[in-house]
Amino acid sequence: MPEDAMVTEPPPGEYGGLFIVSETTQPTTFNYYVPNDLTTAVVLGRMFAGLTDFDPMKGEMVPALAKSWEIGEDQKSYTFHLREGIKWSDGAPFSADDVVFTFNLIVAEREDPETGEMVPIYPTRQYEDFKYENGTLSCEKIDDYTVIFRTPDIYAPFMFDIMGLPIMPKHKLAASNDDETFMKMWSTQTGIENPSEIVGTGPFVLESYRPGERLILKPNPHYWKVDSKGQRLPYVDRLIMKFVGDSNTSIISFATGQTSIAGVGPSDVSWVQRNEKEFDFTLYERGPSTSVSMIWFNLNPGKNEEGIPYVEPYKMAWFQNKLFRQAMFYAFDREAVIDAVFFGRGKPLDSMVAEAQGDWFNPNVRKYRYNPAKARELLAEAGFTWNPAGKLIGPQGNTVEFNLLIPAGGSSWESMVVTYKENLSDIGVTMNITPVDFATLIRRIDYTMDYEAGVIGWGSSSAAYDPSGSKALYMSSGIYHLWHPKQETPATPWEAKIDKLFTEQEGTLDLKRRQELMHEVQAILAEESPLILLASVQGYVGVQNHWRNFTIPPAGSTTWNIEEIWTDRPLDDPDN
Repeated sequence: MPEDAMVTEPPPGEYGGLFIVSETTQPTTFNYYVPNDLTTAVVLGRMFAGLTDFDPMKGEMVPALAKSWEIGEDQKSYTFHLREGIKWSDGAPFSADDVVFTFNLIVAEREDPETGEMVPIYPTRQYEDFKYENGTLSCEKIDDYTVIFRTPDIYAPFMFDIMGLPIMPKHKLAASNDDETFMKMWSTQTGIENPSEIVGTGPFVLESYRPGERLILKPNPHYWKVDSKGQRLPYVDRLIMKFVGDSNTSIISFATGQTSIAGVGPSDVSWVQRNEKEFDFTLYERGPSTSVSMIWFNLNPGKNEEGIPYVEPYKMAWFQNKLFRQAMFYAFDREAVIDAVFFGRGKPLDSMVAEAQGDWFNPNVRKYRYNPAKARELLAEAGFTWNPAGKLIGPQGNTVEFNLLIPAGGSSWESMVVTYKENLSDIGVTMNITPVDFATLIRRIDYTMDYEAGVIGWGSSSAAYDPSGSKALYMSSGIYHLWHPKQETPATPWEAKIDKLFTEQEGTLDLKRRQELMHEVQAILAEESPLILLASVQGYVGVQNHWRNFTIPPAGSTTWNIEEIWTDRPLDDPDN
């Protein structure tokens, strides 16, 4: 057992049991620093650990691989003291060398031979997080169990940015850094063919992965958390993720006793509740979601390798017109979507920051309630007209029609955008809906730019909130600046203004001032409307009643403490 093992607070439990969940999407990689989706992040969150973590029940940052830390008087240095005696899942010792290795990977740069500028060797979101106005984050080893981080500027979100960020094993990955093949390491093929090669410090290790079927995690034999009896966690024998075709199948599996837990959409609450007694589970209401869902238009004016514009120039002219975007927002009857799809259990989103985020949320932004007459007025002001058949005609004489990419298999997405399609038809706009698998969606919106409009959810498996967590979306240079990512310089004055405000809020530790600046950012986004926000819906989760130490936070992952969860119905119980 590690010398500095972390003793958990909940009552001690017993070993045994299978914790089963179902997912509609599959991991895209087992390397956290390769761009991935929420499902991948959740899986890897079970296999890796960071220096700190977030306790959603306490609403505060808590120790993880680091047992303590101090912030220097200059407010630009952070010293972390690591737990002694921790081992990687393969038995190799964990030390400060792994921490330094990880952060050196993240900020590694080389000179671009064409531009002479410094660019990341590994283009991750975290690279942008740790690039500051006057330099880059540094991480230095003081001794085997002490590291110090230094930021060139006072940077308020630093502790948030590193929270839960997985530390990677130097002894397994140093060679891939030397030959710059790190981003190719630990692919899904590794998970299929050689899962033991993937080494972490989280509560579980990968036992097997069968795409399209299931993924199985087993306890990490060297995990560093114990209960008050000294029993090493986790308790469960296996954590099994079953892959299903759509969210309806996932909910049906839970409601008929086949899985341990499931998120339940508002439209399914009534019928799922009727099964509570027969299948011995409880459905809990969690309050409004902290996630934000949105539609946007591709505003990237670039061209593909064949020299063809990503978006037809005449369509780009529509999309770049603020009045057109505002009209598309006013044309959306989101209240009807909430009533029909979510049974009234929600309300329209008005800001990129969810209302559930408290004082960060600006309630006074411009609001877009369903108003087709206003939409028509704005379109006419922008130079659009209607032909005798009622079709909207653009200023250059083209009929207004565009394609919307959506994730396939998500019934609520499809229901929402079908309503939107009907709404747009009422003002003469034709919107074609193109469902694609999630991997294809990400490839087209993040890399090939081969799309006209897209829809996606934006959120985190953590309940913690700081706007820096969405820096890559807010900043014009960000890789997730959905409508026009990775801009070398801001394409518009309003994006330049947001960049300035966002950078300013990062540079002060005055929380009230940071929130005021983010309120201004939200107001600009509402006015310019690059994002057509959808709905904030009530969250529900169902859990089988035999699981113990289960605490459901108001936001974030419901299995945030999976290592502490145990069952009083072990596997050999004939009634299980």
